[in-house]
Amino acid sequence: MLTDLQARAALTALIEKYLRGRDPDAGLLIDIVQDPSRQVPIRGVLEDIGRCGHVPFTQQELALIDDLLSMYG
Repeated sequence: MLTDLQARAALTALIEKYLRGRDPDAGLLIDIVQDPSRQVPIRGVLEDIGRCGHVPFTQQELALIDDLLSMYG
């Protein structure tokens, strides 16, 4: 299981990969994810990635997303 810091870093990497340059709110999402006093918006990030259209997630990314969903709902 990931630590909170590792989970936030992994989600930030997904935002960078799939949303940076495609979603004007990507920077705001990164700020929210990196703020330890805030809840991690995993579902919101996944919805934004879906709206922007992307290539399918890798198996490693899918496993990471499963971990993130189990951690943050």
